[in-house]
Amino acid sequence: MGYVCETVWEWRDIGELDILEQLKDAMEADEVVLHAYVLMSNHYHLLVETPLGNVQKFMQRLNTAYAMYYRFKHDKVGHCFQGRYGAKLVKDDEYILRLTRYIHLNPVKIARYRNSGLEERKVALQSYRWSSYRGYAGVGPKEDLVNYRCLKLLGRYTDKRSRAEYREYIEGLLGGEDAELKEAQEISAYAIGDREFIEATEEDIKEAKMSKVVTGDIVWPAKKKKGLDEVAEAALRVVGLKTEDLTANGRRLGEKKSIVVELLCRHTSASQRDVAKKLGYRSETSVGKQRQLFRSRMNEDTAFAKTFEKQSNKLEKLLVS
Repeated sequence: MGYVCETVWEWRDIGELDILEQLKDAMEADEVVLHAYVLMSNHYHLLVETPLGNVQKFMQRLNTAYAMYYRFKHDKVGHCFQGRYGAKLVKDDEYILRLTRYIHLNPVKIARYRNSGLEERKVALQSYRWSSYRGYAGVGPKEDLVNYRCLKLLGRYTDKRSRAEYREYIEGLLGGEDAELKEAQEISAYAIGDREFIEATEEDIKEAKMSKVVTGDIVWPAKKKKGLDEVAEAALRVVGLKTEDLTANGRRLGEKKSIVVELLCRHTSASQRDVAKKLGYRSETSVGKQRQLFRSRMNEDTAFAKTFEKQSNKLEKLLVS
């Protein structure tokens, strides 16, 4: 599950390297995972995953930081962006894959290429520097900024074959439109997915009683988090550990200990220092290192990522019941 976000520029002379640097800083600060991006002359798109559920904070940080930098660098005043960013919550691997295609095709869906042949569009797409497509398609280097886990949704055994198939998947639509995705995008201002998911999302928005929601923008109601002790007890049940295992050595417990660490950090408002004390670590630094290793495993191992998401959802249900 992730968010597809869009922001429209007020000024056209953006610095692509500058915005990517600001994007990197914002991602690190808010622990956001970037799956795809494109920077255009008048807007940009991001497909991001926010494990902490903080897309609003992340986008505000990114746009504010870049606007301040831009004004300083160019000695300008006024707005850098046209209005607020827009974001939609996305669920379902198929829609996520379609959205990466929608994002990556942006550079050749402009008026300049309206009457161009497929070969010209293909060359333009593969040579466009300011998107994650080149790394996805294997026609350029991978970017450290981007998580390429979406490639595994194609079900191929080798990285080389996945990139070749993804290239065919994208370039096969150079001369057309994804009518199914377009229809899905128009159903709701807040979500992209099946009907049940959209209805649940819109009900969440309605219950939050928001009076000033801008169409296309999504502001999630803040959910009150449970206490550390309650979540710890439920987390142990989810991963199949006992109370005495909480402070056991992480090497003995393997990945289960790292999963408990992540569940406590995500589902409580406790600081990493409090989590460290609860789990028998000497300092919060140990928790930070554990989480770094956890994120690396999530990025590299699709099966592990899916297992964790199931456990996280199970924990949420336990905390509600």
